Amino acid sequence: MARAAGHETATDPVPGAPPEVFYPAFIDLTGRCCLVVGGGPVGTEKTEKLLDAGADVRLVSPQVTPHLAGLVASGAIGDFHRRGYETSDLNGCLLVIAATSDADVNKGVWRDAEARTMLVNVVDVPHLCNFIVPSIMRHGELAVAVSTGGASPVVARAVRERIASEIGPEWGEFVTLMRQTRDELKQRFTTMPSRAAAVERLLATDIVARLADGDRAGAIALIHEYLGTEVPG
Repeated sequence: MARAAGHETATDPVPGAPPEVFYPAFIDLTGRCCLVVGGGPVGTEKTEKLLDAGADVRLVSPQVTPHLAGLVASGAIGDFHRRGYETSDLNGCLLVIAATSDADVNKGVWRDAEARTMLVNVVDVPHLCNFIVPSIMRHGELAVAVSTGGASPVVARAVRERIASEIGPEWGEFVTLMRQTRDELKQRFTTMPSRAAAVERLLATDIVARLADGDRAGAIALIHEYLGTEVPG
């Protein structure tokens, strides 16, 4: 794959060096351009997750999986280049994921992105990443992220699955109810400590168990009782 000259100022990281301390954050990618380099199965997975997050994906790869070809044909991926990576592909992007089978290309993407102080992830090469993608458990708006700092995605997935066995979809529904009552809650409890205490009192009830049993009306009644608010049914 061709690469433009220049942007070679990044210092090569040392494999096996002490792990970085990553700052955990959830990023709003809605409408933001994100580059995926590589159109194989891994690139397909990364592209799908970026699309699910609302990103505008720019895909660069000489070959793509049938699924990616379908996403291009449908317009879900509106910026596709069937060729090798070039440095200019980074223009206008917030982040880039390199998912090719060519180590030299992946390292080139990392160097170019680092030179531009961009977010870059080279899949399965932690020392060529300044951000990593955690293992995620989702129930509606509730998201629990698990990371091993890139040391072992298998361990991260195992921990996520263990959490998922304890935290069911009723917790996602509870978060939805909390969003619906958020404005009224802030009006009734004007300080952060008082709001936190009110929600903690609510959590001490059986509200989550009621949601797990399908008793949404009962859960809403508890919210009204403990928080003094009305929640749409």
